[in-house]
Amino acid sequence: MHCFLNNSYQKGRGGHYFWLKKGLVEQRPDHIINMIHYEDAASLAIAILKKQLHGRIFLGCDNLPLSRQEIMDYVDQSGKFSMKFQSFTGTSGPLGKRLNNSKTRAEIGWEPKYPSFPQFLGLQE
Repeated sequence: MHCFLNNSYQKGRGGHYFWLKKGLVEQRPDHIINMIHYEDAASLAIAILKKQLHGRIFLGCDNLPLSRQEIMDYVDQSGKFSMKFQSFTGTSGPLGKRLNNSKTRAEIGWEPKYPSFPQFLGLQE
């Protein structure tokens, strides 16, 4: 079994926290990030292992791809962090891909506890 998990997060870990601490980041703001909460990544891996599906590849993400800038805008809107992010300054590099793991969800019978990063931050229900 192979399970590919994208950018995982929790409040004090993940790309958003790294960028928040750094302040000024030399990466393009419009790069797309596919995210999954640490707990959801673990529960997906366990669900796959329980199904005993060997030699298969599965994708783990929350199905709400966000740009780096959108992620940091949500962090700022949440009011949950005392630090303030400055900006992304990059203008080159790949844009990333928008991924969807609906096929994995249907086959495994799994749904994330945190359906999206904004929901995790308490900005959406």
